[in-house]
Amino acid sequence: MDTKETVTSETIRRQRQGKNMNIYDIAREAGVSITTVSRVINKKGYVSEKTRKKIQDVLDRNEYHPSDIARGLVSGSMKTVAIVVVDVRVPHYALTSYIMEQRLSDEGYMVLVCNTGEKEEDCRKYLCMLANRHVYGIILVGSIFNRLCDEETLNLLSDIPIVMANGKIDRDNIHAVLVDEAYGMELATEHLYERGRRKLAYVIDKDTNAADRKRKGFLREMKRLGYEDPEKDVYHTSYGLEGGAQIAEVLREKGYDGVVFGEDLTAVGALNQWKKDGVKIPEEISLIGCNNSEYSYVCSPALTTVNNKGEVLSELTVRMLLDVLEKKKELASLIVLPELVVRETT
Repeated sequence: MDTKETVTSETIRRQRQGKNMNIYDIAREAGVSITTVSRVINKKGYVSEKTRKKIQDVLDRNEYHPSDIARGLVSGSMKTVAIVVVDVRVPHYALTSYIMEQRLSDEGYMVLVCNTGEKEEDCRKYLCMLANRHVYGIILVGSIFNRLCDEETLNLLSDIPIVMANGKIDRDNIHAVLVDEAYGMELATEHLYERGRRKLAYVIDKDTNAADRKRKGFLREMKRLGYEDPEKDVYHTSYGLEGGAQIAEVLREKGYDGVVFGEDLTAVGALNQWKKDGVKIPEEISLIGCNNSEYSYVCSPALTTVNNKGEVLSELTVRMLLDVLEKKKELASLIVLPELVVRETT
């Protein structure tokens, strides 16, 4: 092995070793306490020049570079923010939470991800815990928190900056990044009409502020297209495959040839039921989902869906929270415009 290769391999070995080491390893190798190592890393407190040099030699030899998070944990000054969702297993929530967590970590924040479930008392418990921990900021993911957050809990959080991802509560400390989901439903409804569908329905499967905005978008577009009483074409079902399958039979009996669903998974449940019943998709019935989730492209035929741009929503939500925390110019709210992703069901 030539000299160049030897140096490269040794460099890689040291880099890997440095990445795997922690403050306890550094203290052990230098023969000092972790407090002394912390003082050297954070450049705070007295350390004799001889001891400082010994510790720095160990740090340099192992190419140890502590992350901002590691510095915070050691010094006790870690800035903590919380991402609060009802269920991180839902693909849309999983995607947004992952992106938010990564961005916040890159900025040196320690991130807590809380799953509250859909019960008000469980949500209250989590938010009270965050208030007691004095977190720097909170992100609430989804408009469902419009319903879950009561006045008493919001009062406890009044000194903590909060950003809602696709929800809005009128409080001085709460900011919002909203998806214009009404516009998304208008796009979907117009698309079905342009494809020659004339008996159109909308299926709502969640009791949230976002679901209501979707419903209003459908109604608005239907009225623009000349339908006098579109409210009769709005149907309710439970969220998920079973809810979609149940409403599918009702919609078929009513003779609908175009259906917009509030969520992809519910749309896939209807799609599966219609295929089981021998209905030709999209020749007999066209359908559109919402979220552009993985469910929309793993089904067959692939589902036309409204892309509410979860990645953009996540990035803007984090940016807004950071701006508020860093006391930069504040915006009351931002709006994300969705787009239609046309696939095989229309």
